[in-house]
Amino acid sequence: MALVSLKEILSLQKEKGAVGAFSTYDLFSAQGIIAGAEKVNMPVILMIGSAVLSKPGNEEIGALMVKLAKEAKVPAAVFLDHSKTFELCMKAIQIGFSAVMIDGSYLPFEENVALTKKVVEAAHAVGVSVEAEIGALAGIEDGEAVADAKVTNPKDAAEFAKLTNVDALALSIGNAHGLYKGVPHLHYEVLEETAKLIDTPLVLHGGTGLSKEQFAKCIDLGVKKVNIGTEIKRSFMDTFTAVHMENKEAYDFIGAPQKAKAAVAKTVEENLTFFAQDWKNNLK
Repeated sequence: MALVSLKEILSLQKEKGAVGAFSTYDLFSAQGIIAGAEKVNMPVILMIGSAVLSKPGNEEIGALMVKLAKEAKVPAAVFLDHSKTFELCMKAIQIGFSAVMIDGSYLPFEENVALTKKVVEAAHAVGVSVEAEIGALAGIEDGEAVADAKVTNPKDAAEFAKLTNVDALALSIGNAHGLYKGVPHLHYEVLEETAKLIDTPLVLHGGTGLSKEQFAKCIDLGVKKVNIGTEIKRSFMDTFTAVHMENKEAYDFIGAPQKAKAAVAKTVEENLTFFAQDWKNNLK
């Protein structure tokens, strides 16, 4: 296939169902994500966080992601996640990314709109898709009360989408980044009302730790893209550590990464299949 934009990938899921976006950190995680997608013959999004891409030398990881996406046997997008600045979005586009997220959710509404519009105009001019966020996700250190306080207002989301012309929009519905401390309380009514007001594909961040029933409900209400980060790290690191602990003196830097890569591929296979079709079996 080829490297494709986020807009193209989301358009492939014409009926209800979602596409997975998976955090990428190095050669092995990138290869694992591609391998998992190819195993089930489904589109995939290779995602790298702004904090990772910003580290010195890590633009090489971004370039590697672009190369692997171009060589993939399935449609693959390369996506910058949660950039807070116009400059980092432009850096990702220069590397060859097909999609960027500008996250101005920490700003007042008008400033978020202005920053997002600036990125959209520049990105769309070269065929790159843009995701943005309205409302703000809680972090792993925040409790449920904090998460609830940051929930998106559907009317604000509709106005934001109209003003910015973004290709995808992330909402805050009580979800959070990292591992949840308890069972998260999701505001499904926010998804439902927002989906009625706009045609822009909706995005769910903070996927790791949600139940299959919660994923299914969100997809049924209009979510088209689900971000999975912590689960990728957990699959890779737990497998790598287990292999090392089996024979610590071997320091097996050949076998351990390969097995970790295979674990990532399995995680991607399962999630892509679930988001695209198996979610229907978990609707209550």
